[in-house]
Amino acid sequence: MIRVHISEHVVDDAHKRQQNDKELTAAEARKATKKLREGIDHLPDDEYKERLRERLREFVTAQDVDLPTPETRSSFWSYQLMDNLGVDGPAGQELYSMNVAAAFTEAQNSIAEDTLRYLEGTPGGKALGEFHLWDREVRRALNLERDEGLNLAYDAWGTLSRNYAAKTENEALFFMAELNPGTVAYQTEAPQLRQDGKLDIINFMYPPPMDKYADLAPETQELLASQAVRAQVHTFGYDETDPKYTPSTKAGHLDLEHLKSLPTAEAQRAAVLEVCARVAAMDGPARTADVQKYVEEVKVLRPDHEVVLPSSTDLAWAYEASAQTTPVVSTHGAFLPGVEVNARTGPQSIQPPEASAQAIAGAHFMPGVTLKPAPAPATPAPTQVPPAPEQAQDTAMGA
Repeated sequence: MIRVHISEHVVDDAHKRQQNDKELTAAEARKATKKLREGIDHLPDDEYKERLRERLREFVTAQDVDLPTPETRSSFWSYQLMDNLGVDGPAGQELYSMNVAAAFTEAQNSIAEDTLRYLEGTPGGKALGEFHLWDREVRRALNLERDEGLNLAYDAWGTLSRNYAAKTENEALFFMAELNPGTVAYQTEAPQLRQDGKLDIINFMYPPPMDKYADLAPETQELLASQAVRAQVHTFGYDETDPKYTPSTKAGHLDLEHLKSLPTAEAQRAAVLEVCARVAAMDGPARTADVQKYVEEVKVLRPDHEVVLPSSTDLAWAYEASAQTTPVVSTHGAFLPGVEVNARTGPQSIQPPEASAQAIAGAHFMPGVTLKPAPAPATPAPTQVPPAPEQAQDTAMGA
């Protein structure tokens, strides 16, 4: 049921990799973190933690995640395989997608060198992996509480994975069934690829969760199973108080219960495309044409429906986040926070965030589209993001 054939050899190799992942001893953790602690572990607690984060961020930024050849494809992964995905293995044993991606990549490269890569196998991934940031003994060696250690690991692996995605030029193989808003795949990797105009190179290696879509029109099921939609939306409930919640979580959320309540396939399609339009708007000006395309089709499908895109506040957040983290300079201009568009009067500037005021000059958006807050659930559903495993094999793409 996986989109490409994964041999028994690959599955066996993935299981062996997982079995070999062991937690460090206290002595091993102190050795692994010596370089990070050296010269700063005598500092006051707050200063030490800030210097530690800065040191790790500088280390990650300097790491090599370049393509080994212009033709090399890239693997991405998230969470673990579930029983219904048809991968054989010992009963009750979880198989992490990281290990499947690694085993599949190595198998491909044994046939033709540098055919495929995965983050943990790049020079930068190997170097960062030597710190074992997900290991509980490493957190103790760094004098960090559990949440502090996890946040440090998320930050480091998230930064490296964004750079990895930015370097991706050819096919991006996603070892996951769907995007989950709590993962780096959703938060940084997929957005980076989309912002760089690479939506069409994303290919999911696992089948979509069709059981979720059972009560939808056949045409809607087909739409949700398409690569482009899977690479933009998520169907997980979320909690706005969750530390991993961001405005992009809200923008990309597709409410399946609401979708099922719509009476026609046309109305359901319009609802899906409206979420895609919100995601494209959050991705920035490189996807302005996509926003316009989606909005125009929604208007045809539901002429009396008012299209709701992200608010100027959410767009400002996306602009600031992109300005702080995107390693590749955009040639498409700035985001458009603080712009409200009316079908009859055209673009009207409203008070923009101070930091983004210069980005508004000369900007325009789609006529007939009002930037308004996307509706949130009346009672936010609890997040369905599974807890991060304690084992060292849980790197940021699966967190």
